[in-house]
Amino acid sequence: MPTPVATLANLTATGDVVVGPGSPLTLCNGLPMACMGDAVAGAVCVGVVTATTAVTRIMCGRPVAVMGSPVTGVNPMTGIPVVTALALCPSINRIM
Repeated sequence: MPTPVATLANLTATGDVVVGPGSPLTLCNGLPMACMGDAVAGAVCVGVVTATTAVTRIMCGRPVAVMGSPVTGVNPMTGIPVVTALALCPSINRIM
């Protein structure tokens, strides 16, 4: 079943933002697609997108991040490890 792709400016389940670098030459509704290894920053988690189910969709040499892709990082205030997932933003994502 197809899964919506993630873009820069998408949020995680904890409200943190995917900040990039993404795939600047591949746009989805005007925003660069997020890829595995892209940075995530916010009040709850600072980390990276660590995996994806779209391993055959390659943009800029990296697999594309999709809804539900795990994000692993740490809480910037406490240093406690945090694992969250990319959430769907229906107004900017499309199914690929």
